[in-house]
Amino acid sequence: MYNIVASDLDGTLLTSKYKITDFTKKTLLSLTSQGLHFVFATGRHHIDVFKLSDELNIQSYMITSNGAKIYDNNKKLIFNRFLKKNIVMSLCTIRYIDIDIVTQLYCTNQWYIHSNQFNKHKFCNNLFLKFKILNLNKLTFMNINKIFFTSHNIKKLELLKKEILHIWSDKFFNIFFSFPECLEIVPKGISKGLALKFVAERLGYSLNHCITFGDGMNDQDMLSMSGKGCIMNNADPRLKSILPNLEIIGNNNEDGVAHYLRNLYQFT
Repeated sequence: MYNIVASDLDGTLLTSKYKITDFTKKTLLSLTSQGLHFVFATGRHHIDVFKLSDELNIQSYMITSNGAKIYDNNKKLIFNRFLKKNIVMSLCTIRYIDIDIVTQLYCTNQWYIHSNQFNKHKFCNNLFLKFKILNLNKLTFMNINKIFFTSHNIKKLELLKKEILHIWSDKFFNIFFSFPECLEIVPKGISKGLALKFVAERLGYSLNHCITFGDGMNDQDMLSMSGKGCIMNNADPRLKSILPNLEIIGNNNEDGVAHYLRNLYQFT
């Protein structure tokens, strides 16, 4: 049996309307009441995850910003990594004036977004955290955990990734698509899988004791490294193709994770 359950949020635990259903809430409460450890593993800002944990009334470890920040079940910061200042400066300006691409940053306690682009896009869906206008003249370029670019123009994002790698290579950061419309950059050596390994060992377990759930490319290593990885039916087709041996489970809009957990741990 798996002692640790780790789940992505968007497209996995959350519905397409960015909600957690009452059925899933009750499932997670039952899970943690049995002494099992639950871990949020998300690209979202930690403030969003804090509020969500409070709403669910459960204690959980929290892997946030795709592993750049990790908190224990008392909301104590136990791991924190920032992008280097010169890289942040370069990435912040590379597509800042492109009206098709939204530039966004996660700082220590803030979410910044290029305001001129905000109303044109749907990719600004933090649950509780409110954005601030990104003003490069006032930004210190310090304490940035994650930079991400969102756009409906997927081809432009793919070209942007090639351009970034041409300038910097991947020696200084990890770059990936969390979903086709979102290109993310986090510090080198940061990922959900490595973050979960850190959490598992802190709890006295190995990755073999973990079951994981995800739907995006940023979930790939977590799913493949854990004792059992489960891919959502609504997942990115590329994820299914890269990990063909993993089990495909239900849809995020139909409480797929909750139903799977109730069946696995035999509770109603």
